[in-house]
Amino acid sequence: MAGQNRDFRIGFQASPVFSGVRSNEPLIVKSGGSLGLKLGAISEIYFKEKLSFTAGINLAFHEGGEFQYEVGGNYLPDSDLDDPLLQTGDKPLPDGVRIRYQLQYLEFPVGLKFRQEGKDNVNWFVEAPVLTFSFLTRARGDIETEDYLYEQQNISRDLVGANVFLGFGGGLELAISSTNSLVGGLYWQRGLFDFTKDNGYRAVPNPDIIPAYLHEQEDARTTIGNLVLFIGILF
Repeated sequence: MAGQNRDFRIGFQASPVFSGVRSNEPLIVKSGGSLGLKLGAISEIYFKEKLSFTAGINLAFHEGGEFQYEVGGNYLPDSDLDDPLLQTGDKPLPDGVRIRYQLQYLEFPVGLKFRQEGKDNVNWFVEAPVLTFSFLTRARGDIETEDYLYEQQNISRDLVGANVFLGFGGGLELAISSTNSLVGGLYWQRGLFDFTKDNGYRAVPNPDIIPAYLHEQEDARTTIGNLVLFIGILF
């Protein structure tokens, strides 16, 4: 296959990402996803004819999604919000509040890739596992209730600054010259760690009236999952 018999290859990707969040707490419900983009450089280092180590560096934009918090409280206690009333009082955020997380990461993916030659200048490949070491560079949130909407709030102080994503994928390579190939594929990723710091609380009504609410720490495990439509070129 043209352009496939080299020990080292580099390239670039511009890949749409369909991102979502989930929680192990039934009172924190997924209510929406996010459409993002990964931009970056990729490389392959072959140690056998059909096997290579892969590595890269990406900027990932708009990963995350939306949660609806069935019981209100103070879920962003440390963030830099436009209105201090969103963080003060026994129950600053009402029942049913929705928070949309829009996160940007600097990523360093590494993986193992198996490639098989096909026909008509087309190869197919499988890459697994892929570990992506991700560092939060920007975090914005939209806070929405029935009465108000605060957009693009700085919520980085309530989020964990680093994460590791485990993933796998596969696709096709189309040789367009003796050295260059177009690459297309589909990848799945799941964050291994909770992306929120869990410093907030839910405000549960107190039947004893005083105080009106009991504060329970929000300690749910919240994770991010991505479906990546990989689009790139290798040289």
